[in-house]
Amino acid sequence: MLRQMFAVGAIAAGIAGMPPAHAAPSTTTSPAPTTGSSVYYPNCKAACDAGAAPIYRGQPGYRAPLDRDNDGIACEICH
Repeated sequence: MLRQMFAVGAIAAGIAGMPPAHAAPSTTTSPAPTTGSSVYYPNCKAACDAGAAPIYRGQPGYRAPLDRDNDGIACEICH
């Protein structure tokens, strides 16, 4: 009788979407947001070789020294 009551309770909990009492807590974490500083190209050749050029201001990898004419677009021309 006790087993049947436990089974009915377990089924009801499963239907309600509740995890079983013995379930481990979730340890899932969200990935860190990508920022402009997470990608670094030492020069435009490296950015072009990586297929990242042109790089627009605000995009990962953009930095002022790569933007020769200061128009917000770095590594505009790949040779």
